[in-house]
Parts: sequence; structure tokens; C-alpha cells
Amino acid sequence: MLISWWFLALLGGGTVAWPVAALALGIRRRRRRGAGRPVVGGWRLGLRRLSLVLATVTFALAATATAVNDHYSYIPSFHALFGDVSPDLVSHPVAAVSARPAGEAMAAPATMPDHGTVEKVKVDGPASGIGARDTYVYLPPQYFDPARPAGRFPVLYLMHGSPGISVDWIRGGWVDRAMDDLLSRHEIAPFIVVMPDLNGGYRRDTECEDVAGGPLVQTYLVDDVVDYVDANYRTIPDRAARAIGGLSTGGYCALNLVLRHQDRFSGIVSHSGYDRPDHNVYTGDLFGSDRAAERANTPGEYLPAIPLTRPLGVYLDVGAADGGSRSESVELSRVFERRGVPVAFHDFADESHNWLVWRRNLFSSLPWVSGWFASTGVTAAPEPSGVTAVAVGAPKPAPKPGPEPAPTDAALQAPPDALHVEGPPAPAPTAVATGVAAGTIGRHPPLGPGRTGTRPRGRGALTVKGRPRRA
Repeated sequence: MLISWWFLALLGGGTVAWPVAALALGIRRRRRRGAGRPVVGGWRLGLRRLSLVLATVTFALAATATAVNDHYSYIPSFHALFGDVSPDLVSHPVAAVSARPAGEAMAAPATMPDHGTVEKVKVDGPASGIGARDTYVYLPPQYFDPARPAGRFPVLYLMHGSPGISVDWIRGGWVDRAMDDLLSRHEIAPFIVVMPDLNGGYRRDTECEDVAGGPLVQTYLVDDVVDYVDANYRTIPDRAARAIGGLSTGGYCALNLVLRHQDRFSGIVSHSGYDRPDHNVYTGDLFGSDRAAERANTPGEYLPAIPLTRPLGVYLDVGAADGGSRSESVELSRVFERRGVPVAFHDFADESHNWLVWRRNLFSSLPWVSGWFASTGVTAAPEPSGVTAVAVGAPKPAPKPGPEPAPTDAALQAPPDALHVEGPPAPAPTAVATGVAAGTIGRHPPLGPGRTGTRPRGRGALTVKGRPRRA
């Protein structure tokens, strides 16, 4: 409802209706006074006029906010607006070591759950000096498998855009539901997804930098968050078992953080990302007068010559109507290819810069992440019983960039709960999927009960001038 056209039309109609009502009342008042009849005056008239003005302003602001939200598909429902963001989100942490009394082990369930768990934790910054920030952690059902109480898992760190906060990938991206769906269909192997807060709220866009005279966000993400996750969850504490992904500004963060800290990470996932930090009123002056520091955080400049640590893998996707993000992503893919880095690049037709795009594109990037972890040797091979997911092959070099058919929107219009897969896992496929190769990856948007997929839509324009506002 929140992003439906009729709700926006209702608010727009209300915005127009109140001034029309004020005009009608004014005409009626003049006619009554001209006829010598009593009219409302004094404080009552002032109160009426003030009420009409406040109603008009309220509806206008609500209509504007709804139009922006509808464009970006940021908050999908009233449930999400008021905090009901996911059926996987638990009321308090159940797995984080710091959330349990000292020395107490996590309570082991009798059987493995049929879907993942999301818990919200506070991550402090002893190295960066940043205070505790909300971080959301998705744990796959295999994390709670009583048959493997000591099993360890690789980690995908997933960055939100700007403006944005840590809950965005749950509330707007439904990443937990995508993980549940892909795991239930044995299309990925299990891994942990960590969603930190890059900016400490909506006040400022830090671009994941160690801001001159400000918060040391890069240090917070690379050191504090990673150290917390490794200390509190059963992770594989190795660069081969860590990847960073993100959308828009978060896509730039993924590129810059991994390339600058290759001792800690090996995989990059960028949805509609950029090759340089933004600079505007919202970011402020991130580097002060230090132009060398700015260049050192601009992948578009340093990537051709920076030393590379192998293995290193990259996933990039972008919409054909995504302006500057598209042109920068195309050039990045070419530079990575020239340097011998395996790249999965996707140039999707009929896509632009919004959450509906990023939500469905998880069905390309998450299988790539699973395949990347398999290629680095940190993911176990699938078992005949179907307990673990199918681990697909290593990425291959990408073909020349070109538009691909965009996925259909139809299967993503259902309410969030209809997309949440519960129940016993589906039978394991007879053949190992090989969809991690660059080029078109077969995507499977989540289907609710009784829903069926539709064919992809046609191709869109190749270029659009201008750079969209980052998200």
C-alpha cells in the first residue's frame, strides 16, 4: 500500500482538496455576509484558516515523501515503516557471544530451523573511537544445525546506500528472504550476512571514509566490525572467507574497502556502485585539504596500478538507465579484466536506481558470493542429503559489456511475508548449478504460494546522461 499508485493519488488529491475547500468556504462566507447573514469571525475564523493551512501542508509533505519513497521503493509497507521489517528478526540476540552470560554456550535447537535468523546487535568501535551502532546479522539455518555445532561460515558484509541505515537491506532489500529462498532451493551454500551502519543515522554521508576531523568510518568497518563479528560468531577468520557488497554509495564502499584492505577481504559485490567518493553538502569535506588521501580512496584512479592480492573476485551489476553509475561500472569491469581479475558484470536493461532493482538483483549476486567462497575453498561441497546448499563454480571472465534483459517485477510485488520461504527444504537439484559465470545469470525472484514467474521484459536504452542521486 505504501508504494502503491492509488495511495499516492489519494495524498495528491488531499493536497488539492484542502485549498479548494478553503476557497469554497471563503466564497460562501462572502455571500452570507453580502446577504446580511451571520458569518464566522474572530478566533474561530483564524482557527479554521490555520487548520486548512496545516492540513494542506501535511498532505503536501506526505505526498512528496510518498512520491520519493515510491521512486526508490525504499520502505515497502506500513509494517516496515513502523518497525516490522522481517519475520526472521528476533527480539533479542540468540547467537552473539557478547549477548550471553560469560561462559554460557548457545542453546542448541533439537532440529535445524527451516529458515534463517536475523539479530540486531550493538557494535562498538575500540579502534575507531566510534560509539556503538546498530548492526544486523543474518545467520543461515545451518548455523543452528545440532549436527554441526562447531561449523564455521564465511561472511558477506553488506553496505547500505546514502541516505540510509543498517536495517535497509532487511527492510527494503529483503536479503534475509532472498537467502532463505536460495538456500531452500539449494542454489547457494550457507554464509553469514552482516549489515553495519555506515553513517550513524541519516545525519551525514561519510562514504565509508576515515573523515578528516570526523569519524573514522573506514577503520570502524574494517577493524571494529570485522573483529566483533569474528569474536561473536562462528566465522572463518580469513580473507578468503570475507566479501563486501553494497548498493550505490555502498557499492563504492565495497570496491574501496576491499581494494585498500586486501589482507582482510577477497570478494567485491557492487550494485549500481561508483568508482570514486561523492562530494556534496551531505558528505561535507571528507578529506580536508589532503588531495593525496582523496586519490588513495578513488578506485577509478588507483585501480590500474595498485598491487593486487590473489584470489580476488568482483561482481558488478548496473541498470542501463543508471547514468554515471553505469559508465563507471563499465570502465571498472574493463580495468579489472585487463588486470586479470575475474569479473561477473551485468548490464541490465530496464533498470535504474531503486530498491526494487537491488532487491531482485540479489538473486544474481548472492549465488555469485556463494560461488566465490567455493572457489576460494572455504565452502564445503554439497552433501547428498541436501543439508548443505549446492556450491557453484568459480567466476569466469566476463564478455563485452552489453544490455541484458531485466528480470520481471511481477514476482516481487507480493507482501514480504508471502516471499518468506518456510517449511522443509526443496529436493536438491540433480545437477550442480553453473550460473556464476559472467554474463547473464539465471535469476529466480522469490515466488509466494501459488505464484508463477513471467518472462523477462525487453531491452532498454543503453545510456542516460547525468548521474543519479546516490542512495
